[in-house]
Amino acid sequence: MKKRRSSPKNAPAEKPWFLRQKTLEIHGGSIDGDRNLRPGLYRTTAFALGSFERGRRLFAGEERGFIYTRINNPSVDTLERRLATLEKGEACIATSSGMSAVTLIALHLASSRGHIVASNRLYGGVFHLFREELPKLGIHVTLVEKPFDLHAWEKAIRPTTKFLYVETPSNPVIDVFDIAALARIAHEHHIPLVVDSTLSTPALEQPLTKGADIVVHSLSKYMGDGEVIGGALVGTQELMDAVRLSWFRDTGPCISPDNAVVLCYHIESLFARMHEHCENALAVGRYLSRHPKVRKVFYPAFGPDARRNKKLMPAGFGGLMAFEVYGGAKKAKIVLENLKLFWHAPNIGEARSLIIHPATTTHGQLTPKELRHANIPEGMLRLSIGREDPKDLIYDLGQALSKI
Repeated sequence: MKKRRSSPKNAPAEKPWFLRQKTLEIHGGSIDGDRNLRPGLYRTTAFALGSFERGRRLFAGEERGFIYTRINNPSVDTLERRLATLEKGEACIATSSGMSAVTLIALHLASSRGHIVASNRLYGGVFHLFREELPKLGIHVTLVEKPFDLHAWEKAIRPTTKFLYVETPSNPVIDVFDIAALARIAHEHHIPLVVDSTLSTPALEQPLTKGADIVVHSLSKYMGDGEVIGGALVGTQELMDAVRLSWFRDTGPCISPDNAVVLCYHIESLFARMHEHCENALAVGRYLSRHPKVRKVFYPAFGPDARRNKKLMPAGFGGLMAFEVYGGAKKAKIVLENLKLFWHAPNIGEARSLIIHPATTTHGQLTPKELRHANIPEGMLRLSIGREDPKDLIYDLGQALSKI
């Protein structure tokens, strides 16, 4: 975002400068007309349309302006401008949840009789949406079972394919995919690449700068610090306008003004919080990778692909990680139930650390075969590493592991 320094009257105009990412979490999307030190809360349903002709233009999409909070709202607009700036995009649509954002872009781009090619390393709710619900609407999805194989993506593309979809880092295995390589494949076939960047946030990665066309977020995670539900789509102004005036307006998956304001407040601390999550996850990962009762640690900083992953995401990998214990689900249950600091809860990105057993909860809708292909073993426990002192987290994990 360009921002011009104020100059004395008749003084030579100073060159504009580009605000850095850390500054954009506070000032991103601001405009000269903004007068509120904090985002204003517009808790209202409708807005005055003015003249007869202006009302017509607003509803036809010929003029920008506020109409009805289901479609747009000043509080939500502040959040949307902030997110678009952070992601280096032109425009954003904030939605009621991350799942509504995924559904919205799938309906807009692929209905009806369209086809989607997606990685099989997906959040369980998205996996189920793609496998079960979208086909009921005439949208078919091919889930690539070897998503690191670029030829597998190429092979899955059909004449009716409308977009490629990847979640990176993925949940719960935390795989890191090469966005630029997937974007090249998509563009060779004249289709967009949609990237779910929830786990990285703009603090760690901006997919649009690597060739992606659309970014999806669940704002309920790191962005909102676990306080409110929300989602977002970021892309070109033309595409966001088209979505807003069609599926978004007609199906109503809007975010509330209250939640939008809360999200703006939390985004102001995003970069510092993500740094803490990354540092704590590294410390916990080092401990678990050396523990004799841990079969494997799932975190991009460890394993044979660590150097590649660091090159793809040099700013860090976030706070989500997982580990597999020897002994399968039975032993994993013992560890989970003996933890004292970790909360047994299904979210990501909270200040407090969380734990869950993916195979029976977030990914419980997958068949045993699908779990194997998605690299989710029965003995896996997913950790959302919070911002406590990592020494306390390590002690808690140690005492719980000693019970098996």
